[in-house]
Amino acid sequence: MDQLNNLESTLLNGLVEKYPSLKSHISYLKVKERIITKTGMQVDFEYVNAEENLDFEDVNALFSGEENIEIKTLKHGLGYVIDITDGKILYIEFTTYGENWNGKLGDYKITKNKSSSKPSV
Repeated sequence: MDQLNNLESTLLNGLVEKYPSLKSHISYLKVKERIITKTGMQVDFEYVNAEENLDFEDVNALFSGEENIEIKTLKHGLGYVIDITDGKILYIEFTTYGENWNGKLGDYKITKNKSSSKPSV
C-alpha cells in the first residue's frame, strides 16, 4: 500500500469541503493500487485500522469539484471523479479527453471548469 500523493490529498480535501463528515476518513486512507489505462488512471483506496474508529454515514456520491487538472503532457488536461459508496471513499478516477496518457503527473495546476472551454470528445 502506498501513501496518498499530493494531488490525491488535494482532491480529497476539496471533497471534505462538500462532505465534512468524511474529513476524519482521510488519515485512514492508503492507496491499494493505481491502475493506469491508456487514457486515464484509477486510484483505489483502502481503509487501514479504521472500521471501529469511523462513522460510515449513508453518503453515496460521485464528486468532481467541476475542476480540470492541467499537466504539461496533455493538451486538455485531466478530469476526475471521486466515488463515495455507503459512506466510504472508494477511488479517484482520472480521465483524459481522448488523449493517450502514461499516468505521470509531474507539475499540475487545478482550474475550475468553464462550460465553454470543455473540449469535445
